[in-house]
Amino acid sequence: MQQIAASLFCSRIFPFKKPNETGMLIKYYNIPIKRMQVIFLIWAAAIILAYLILTVFSTIFIRVFSIGITKKGQIPNRIAITFDDGPDPVYTPRLLDVLKKHNVKATFFLVGEKAERYPEIVKRIHDEGHLIGLHNYKHISNWFIPPFTLRTHLKRSQDIIYSITGEKPFYYRPPWGHFNAFTLMASAGSRVIMWTSIPGDWKENVGADKLLERLVAARQSGAVITLHDSGTTFGADEHAPKNTIEALDRFLTLEDSKTYSYTTVNDVLEHSSGK
Repeated sequence: MQQIAASLFCSRIFPFKKPNETGMLIKYYNIPIKRMQVIFLIWAAAIILAYLILTVFSTIFIRVFSIGITKKGQIPNRIAITFDDGPDPVYTPRLLDVLKKHNVKATFFLVGEKAERYPEIVKRIHDEGHLIGLHNYKHISNWFIPPFTLRTHLKRSQDIIYSITGEKPFYYRPPWGHFNAFTLMASAGSRVIMWTSIPGDWKENVGADKLLERLVAARQSGAVITLHDSGTTFGADEHAPKNTIEALDRFLTLEDSKTYSYTTVNDVLEHSSGK
């Protein structure tokens, strides 16, 4: 009787194991083990799918339908040239020299920890009339940052730049243009700026000539062009900004380029529809 009871108990509580004559569990049934494997795979697939929905699909949805973001201005003959990933101790000063040479104002989306490391460059950017925006405290994709952490990092970056310039940045661009389902909520209070053109200048093999062609193709009223003044972030080439600076210098020298006004994003987006 005890053996029968043990057998029934085990079959109810542990249906995937088989009791022997003494009621001890000695081996697994093949079918239930396969069933457990299937359940595990379903759970793993569900977790992966949920992650993709919260990150990659959210990014696509937000960018395709322009949900809570601004890509382009509407004021004729104004173009915003923007720079991500700085400040860089080597290339940002050289870039500022080129902008000053052509009397051009630009927007710099700064990484907070770099701004903290190079305050003198941040101060120069501000003192020369350029606009400063946020680009996370560390250059990490929002696909890997929880909303509370992102909000904390943005606040920290804002405070760092305020301590240097006396002004709190209002504009924000996420690294790589990546969003998760909570990015817009976490960055509430900032205006999220994307772009009309991103010429891919973070790769050194693109070359100055090719970049010049892409800049010319991107030249239109209300354009927001994204370039990079640092090559030390993941996926970038360290000396790629050298080509960016050369191509930009040549681009701003072109007679057709001189028919446009190059200014900060707030001037280009003034009275903008936000699309």
